[in-house]
Amino acid sequence: MTNDTSRLTADQERRLLECYTALRQLSEGCAVPAVTAALNTALAELRIALDGQAVEFDYYREYPALRPAA
Repeated sequence: MTNDTSRLTADQERRLLECYTALRQLSEGCAVPAVTAALNTALAELRIALDGQAVEFDYYREYPALRPAA
């Protein structure tokens, strides 16, 4: 961690958000526990980094099994 004041460029922010989306989709569709754990760890680290840069993104997600029945 650093106290440096450098910021992400718009292109870097866009690419990181695309990576976040790709990792999240992989995590949701993966049935291999070790791979899912690695993906979730990568997502957590990326969320910390994005949050530290004040990047707005969909942090929370709904789990269909936890959604109330209509």
